[in-house]
Amino acid sequence: MWKFSNDDPAWDSPWGRGRPGWHIECSTMSIKYLGENFEIHGGGRDLIFPHHENEIAQSESFTKKPFAKIWMHVGMITIDGEKMSKSKGNIKSIQHVLENWGSNIIRLFCLTGHYSKPIDYSEELFKENVVKWRQVESCYYELILAQGEGQTEEIKKLISECQNEFNSALNDDFNTHLALNAFFKLVKEINRMASSETLTKSISEVTQRTFENFQNILGLVIPKILDDEINSINDLIKKREMLREQKKFEEADKIRAQIADMGIELIDHKSRTTWMKKEKIKSDR
Repeated sequence: MWKFSNDDPAWDSPWGRGRPGWHIECSTMSIKYLGENFEIHGGGRDLIFPHHENEIAQSESFTKKPFAKIWMHVGMITIDGEKMSKSKGNIKSIQHVLENWGSNIIRLFCLTGHYSKPIDYSEELFKENVVKWRQVESCYYELILAQGEGQTEEIKKLISECQNEFNSALNDDFNTHLALNAFFKLVKEINRMASSETLTKSISEVTQRTFENFQNILGLVIPKILDDEINSINDLIKKREMLREQKKFEEADKIRAQIADMGIELIDHKSRTTWMKKEKIKSDR
């Protein structure tokens, strides 16, 4: 907390001439911008001692008030169990990962573990999260394309269960791993219903708000698709289905290829075809 020094800047103190250690920078910035007392202070687990210990000691000595109410210490990102460092040449830049995987896959990767625990960077984990992300995209489009009416009691019960599990997880020291489990519990059920053709518009309407709420809290982003684009894609699908009924399979395949060039993947169910607009992920090949 106190560095002995005769060089300027330096001050006399009961312990000898010197100046505060670097920990004073964070106390100064916190008090200036957040006030003498604030809710949450974050930082890496490697800063618990001595940095945060010293911050508390000097800040509370100065203000005579409690410093931060909650301390949230994050784990380090490692590669093959080792800390990232320039000297080891094992650093993966944010720019590199964003270009290759996109922000949604990075978020899923980080949310899979607890914020306070170390997390090991792995290309395999990113690939697994691409599969999960495709499930989320599929769920989103199945919801907006759902048709018909049906009973909603069972889905309302599931939504309530997922909502309670999601909230409980986040209230448990921000346990995003369990929150994701609740989110994917809903996603998988919607995709199952779509596959078995029991997903209806009435079920979709009571589900969309919860789905989008989970998605927004987790920071996962699916670009909104315009009604004109939806209508255009649906028209192409109807044309493809008509050609298939006429056994003009070569022409139908050309339309499928045209739709694929738009970034659209068709999902053929027994009685109808739905679709999803897939996010372009460079490393998903």
